[in-house]
Amino acid sequence: MKKQTIFCHILLPTMIVLLLLPPLSCLIFRHAAEKYAYAEAVHDLELLQQNILPLMQNSFSNDSDTDDVKTPHVTRPGSVRPGTRSPDISRPKTDGTIANLSESVRNFLFQINSLMRTPNGNAKLIIFESRMHVIYPRDEQEREALTPLALDFIKYIQGAENTVAANVTELESSDGQSYLINIYEAPMEFTQVKYVVAYSAVSEIGSWVRDASILVLIISSVFVLLIFVVLWLAIRSITHPLHKLCREADQIGSGSFSEIESSFQLKELEDLRLAMNQMSGQLRHSDEVQRDFFQNVSHELRNPLMSISGYAQGIEQERFSSPKDAAHTILTESGRLTRLVNSLLTLSRMESGPNSTTLNSVLIIDTIEECLDRMNGLALKHGIAVSLISFDETLRVCGDEELICKVLENLLTNAIRYAKTTVTVSVTSEQKLLCISVADDGEGISETDLPHIFERCYKGKGGNFGIGLAIARSAAQKMGGSLSAANTASGGAVFTLCLKRL
Repeated sequence: MKKQTIFCHILLPTMIVLLLLPPLSCLIFRHAAEKYAYAEAVHDLELLQQNILPLMQNSFSNDSDTDDVKTPHVTRPGSVRPGTRSPDISRPKTDGTIANLSESVRNFLFQINSLMRTPNGNAKLIIFESRMHVIYPRDEQEREALTPLALDFIKYIQGAENTVAANVTELESSDGQSYLINIYEAPMEFTQVKYVVAYSAVSEIGSWVRDASILVLIISSVFVLLIFVVLWLAIRSITHPLHKLCREADQIGSGSFSEIESSFQLKELEDLRLAMNQMSGQLRHSDEVQRDFFQNVSHELRNPLMSISGYAQGIEQERFSSPKDAAHTILTESGRLTRLVNSLLTLSRMESGPNSTTLNSVLIIDTIEECLDRMNGLALKHGIAVSLISFDETLRVCGDEELICKVLENLLTNAIRYAKTTVTVSVTSEQKLLCISVADDGEGISETDLPHIFERCYKGKGGNFGIGLAIARSAAQKMGGSLSAANTASGGAVFTLCLKRL
């Protein structure tokens, strides 16, 4: 299965989102802008209504043409008062109409003209008299230009049926344009002002919204392009160093343990570089230790094999007057070779076997006494006295009895080899740990050898194979414990095994 790169994993989903962003932002903006623009247009018409109604009432309350003054009322857009004659839909007349208006109507139109000079948004007015002649706008050319729209308003008014409270409605004119309109009927029956129509062009709103939406689309597309470029550069700043680190990892795998010198700006990549350098150093050290190990093991194997081969050839060619002595040497070297091979096999099992070991509750006094019994013959042979300092014999540890014995046997063997007269075994309990110490009264461990004392095939002064302490440390680690080495105040060496106390 083909793996996906970081570049594709991050960039492709992001690009899908970014490509959807311009049209979505355009649609959202257009919807919100249309809603806002319509609301503003309705607000303009309602604001104009608040100014016109009191003006109509004040202008016609003293009209001499009517004896009964009625409260101003507003009809539903296009409504006609029941019982009145429907106006004629002929072309609205304008010539000579304004000249025949009464003084109160002239005053009303003058105030309307002044009102329309103040900001009213997009709202405009057309005023009809009772015969549906246009008397406002007052400019004749402007009235002539509004004639088609006035005819549409007359048709709409004639189609009304019921008188209700005024509200804003939408009307489509004969030329296909849409308008928001609010129609007010004059407060008196037979006045020279019959209908006041406030209107606002919806098409202008739609055109503005459409142009603004296109602008939003262009701007968002430019921003998406910029985001894509920035994102591409950001991903490249990650993938390029990663490719470099991959090449360095390949070199480490091929045996070149050189450190990566160039640093990185990103903290995570810099941490990875430092971790790889640390790994490279550890692999270099491990490779050196392994190389030294094979050299030392080869040397240790070659010496007894050469002795065995030489003495065997001497016996074969009857060079020895007493073959029995040669056979004894062959037997001794064979035993030494066997011990070395067994130690190597034990170390191999320790380091390459399963990491988990079944741990049990071990009564430590029994294990120590058993190990001392095994080492008694070696101690007598070297004339060394081995003593055990008394301690609480009920102490138990979490461990494996065989592994504990293997560690103590290696420690006691080394201690007997280097001791002058005495080897001391002591047990101490510290918090949750139980520590077993094996100390000798020899010359101690040199400061040069002390850091390497547990390395495989590292032989200090007077050492045999350099494997025993490596086996002891591996056994301690398998039980979840630790093994350390130090020099005593009196000058001898002391090895301490610490295990979990129960």
